[in-house]
Amino acid sequence: MLDLKLDTFLTLCETRNYTKTANLLNITQPAVTQHIKHLEGYYQTKLLYYDEKRRLHLTEHGKLLRAYAQTVKADSLIIERKLKMPVDQPDELRLGTLTTTGESLVPHMVAEYLKQYPDKKVSMYLGEADALLQQLKTGRIQFCIIDTYCPPHEFESYELFEADTICICSPEHPLAGKTVDFKELNDYRLIFRENDTNSHRNLMQILHTHNQDINNFRSYVEIGTINSVQKMVMENIGISFIYHFVAQKNLENGTLSQIHIRNFSSHAMFNFVWLKDSFFEPVNRQFLDVCKEVLDSSYFPG
Repeated sequence: MLDLKLDTFLTLCETRNYTKTANLLNITQPAVTQHIKHLEGYYQTKLLYYDEKRRLHLTEHGKLLRAYAQTVKADSLIIERKLKMPVDQPDELRLGTLTTTGESLVPHMVAEYLKQYPDKKVSMYLGEADALLQQLKTGRIQFCIIDTYCPPHEFESYELFEADTICICSPEHPLAGKTVDFKELNDYRLIFRENDTNSHRNLMQILHTHNQDINNFRSYVEIGTINSVQKMVMENIGISFIYHFVAQKNLENGTLSQIHIRNFSSHAMFNFVWLKDSFFEPVNRQFLDVCKEVLDSSYFPG
């Protein structure tokens, strides 16, 4: 169980407001102030400060303590969950991943992990990067695989692989296998994942980099999952932008084709992430080693 004063500090880090923190924790505002002063006295350093507009900020030492407290809190919740399980139950590994990798690559990693550690059980959670990082902090998961930057004072992050984004279409599409200028794509329907997803944000960045927008296309379809996007493209409903590794199998078996775009390149780094100084680092590294083995195998392109 996390010390109450550290829990108060973590809540204040999120709210940046003493009154809101008091309301959330069901304590008085003077109690919040007392908890913070106690921590500053104990560690003999300033943890927070106000700027000229009375906005609350963390000092560098405050950021360090927050990272420590987040890890302690998350680890303690995982330990609590494990201690409540019968001793003869297999140890559970909880991981998170983006929907993009969760529907394609990560299941192969989980399968290989269970082959090597058959006495384990695995729970996999799919979500967006921000939500997965929050689940790390709350102890719901032990690590995640995402394609976004993670501050090194809060997280341990290891580069897994770099992924290229490509434009895909049906083999029956007029542009299948051809090399075109970006603007030539505008004559066709664009298919993409729904708003408020990493996939959608990546698409918008790609389009804006090439002075494009979804409204430049003939029409578009917005849909829920990456597998649904691929299926609609296979039906020759339109074109889409997708990570190459996600479409690799369908490109190889001929159910999808690639449209090559002149002067186009888009790359993203996928990272393996857990909370800094976590007690569960050795277990996390076991799965990380399995990930590297899978990525070195023939399954993964390039």
